[in-house]
Amino acid sequence: MLERFGALVDSVRRSSDGVGSCRLRPANGFAVARVVALALVAAGCSTASGAQPSRPVAAASPPKDDGKQAQGGTGGDSHSAALEQLKVAPITRKPDRQNAVHVPLPDAEHWTRVRFLTLKSLVGFRYGKDHHAIFAGFVTHVDDNSVQGACNKSFEQMAAPWVDAFEVELKHEPPVAFTWSAPQPPVPSGSAPPVKKISIVDVDPLRAKTATVLARESYEAAWAAYPAWGEKACLVLGVAIPARDDPQRARAVRDRFLQEVFPKVAVTSHEEPKERY
Repeated sequence: MLERFGALVDSVRRSSDGVGSCRLRPANGFAVARVVALALVAAGCSTASGAQPSRPVAAASPPKDDGKQAQGGTGGDSHSAALEQLKVAPITRKPDRQNAVHVPLPDAEHWTRVRFLTLKSLVGFRYGKDHHAIFAGFVTHVDDNSVQGACNKSFEQMAAPWVDAFEVELKHEPPVAFTWSAPQPPVPSGSAPPVKKISIVDVDPLRAKTATVLARESYEAAWAAYPAWGEKACLVLGVAIPARDDPQRARAVRDRFLQEVFPKVAVTSHEEPKERY
């Protein structure tokens, strides 16, 4: 079901409205899995050493992110400490700019909004200037978003133009499913409220390994598609955590998103937000 995707972040900078920006160029760096294509595009130009067992490290938030140009980061204690912080930090909801979606993020104050200059997104965050993690959200459209799997398929089609740049080794894990409800539209005075619509949302966790002549990288990643607005609009959210030299912690962070973030995403607007960034 899932194919290949390649893209590389060329730069990240803060715009005048305080939102960071990610410029993409055609894939001539790391390829990443199409399933999280648009969530991983900001994972940066990081390099990784050989996988080692997780070592004891104190949890620590990354330094304050100034939102300026960033080329990703390397592994080492700073990456491990940031991942440890994502494992244990309290979760707080962080809204998109239009206050249409509230995303529960661990250590929310240290996630910086970013935008993808060649991809229109609803929301994007990076955890630290070294891209210890990336979270992204997009809107797709289908004929009927109540059809199981329709939103997922629409995301794959959206990512299709970015396919076939580099070979990516994917290891799929069993999907995780949960029940979720979109907000109910306002009910006119004197009218009975409609029956609450409950949907089944599937989350696809995976491990993506990429390789170029310059470096190798692996990611722990996951994405989910929600029938969020009306009958046609879908919300697609994805997270990507570069493993670098601490794959066990990266996986633990990914699993926390599976259990505590994706199921608790709250859509707060009754209508599809109009702006893309």
